[in-house]
Amino acid sequence: MLGTKTRIILARIVFEPHLLISFLYVVLGVLIASRQVSISIPLFLLTLVGAVVSQIAANTYDEYFDHRLGTDLLTVKTPYSGGGRIVYEGGLEPRDAFYVATVSLIISFFIGVYLAFVSGWELVPLFFLGGFAGTFYSTVWQRKGMGELMLCVIGLIVMGAYFVQTGYYSIESVFVAIPCGLLIANLVIMNEVPDAEADAATGRKNVTTTLGRANAVRAYALLGTVIYLWVLISAVLHITSQYTVISLLSAPMIFSSYIYARNGVGDHPKLVKALRNNIVGMYVFIVLMVVAYLL
Repeated sequence: MLGTKTRIILARIVFEPHLLISFLYVVLGVLIASRQVSISIPLFLLTLVGAVVSQIAANTYDEYFDHRLGTDLLTVKTPYSGGGRIVYEGGLEPRDAFYVATVSLIISFFIGVYLAFVSGWELVPLFFLGGFAGTFYSTVWQRKGMGELMLCVIGLIVMGAYFVQTGYYSIESVFVAIPCGLLIANLVIMNEVPDAEADAATGRKNVTTTLGRANAVRAYALLGTVIYLWVLISAVLHITSQYTVISLLSAPMIFSSYIYARNGVGDHPKLVKALRNNIVGMYVFIVLMVVAYLL
C-alpha cells in the first residue's frame, strides 16, 4: 500500500497542469482529422492516454535528474517555474520518481506500438522522436544546447493524433503542429529567465544561459512573432482553417509577458508576472486553435 504522502505526490504528477497541453494537442489533431474521416473514439482515447503518459514520463525524468544534479537546490521556486519539486526530503524518493517515469515510458511505448500496428508504421518515427526527446531532455539535450529544439517535438502530438485516425499525414496537420511546437519552446525560454544562474551552475546550456537574460527575452519576442505570422499566413493561404486566426487573440498576453520580462530582468515580481501571462497566453492560444477546428 502507498502511503498518504506518496499518493498525494503521485496525484500531483498525474494532475500536473501542463499535462493539459498533451490532452489539447491530441484533441486538436483529432478535430483536424474529423474533416476527412469518421473518428474512432477508442483510438482517440488510447492516443490521449499514450500522449499524457509519455508527458508524465518526460516530466518525472526531468524532476528526477534536476534533483540528482542539484538544479532544484539552486532554483528560486515561483508559482510558474522552478520545477514541480516532487522529489525532496520527506517527499517522493528519487528511486520512486525514476520508477514512475520508467513505468510511464514503458506504458507509452506499448501504446505507441499498438497504435502503429493498427494505423500504420509511418507513425513509428514520430513516436521514437518523441521518446528520445523527452527521456533525454535533462541529461543530454539541455546540456547540448538543444533543449528548446527538442521541446518542439511536443507539437508533433497533433500530427500523431491526426495520423492515428487517418492513416496518413497531411500538410494541414504539419502546419498546425509547427506553431504548437514552437509555442512550447517559447514557454520554456521565458521560464528559463529567472533560473539562469541555477541552470548555468549545473551545466545547462539553453537560450538564456547562452545569450543572457536580456537577449533571451528578445528571442522570446521574436519567436512569438514567428508563431503568429505562421498562423496568419497559413490561414490566408488556406493551408489551415481560416478560423485559426482567432488564436491571434492570445497575442496581447504574450506581448505583455515580453514587456514585463523586458522591464523586469532583475525584478523578481515583474518576472513572475511575465511567467504568469506567458502561461495564460499559451493556453489561450491552444484553446482557440481547438475552437477554430470546432467551428
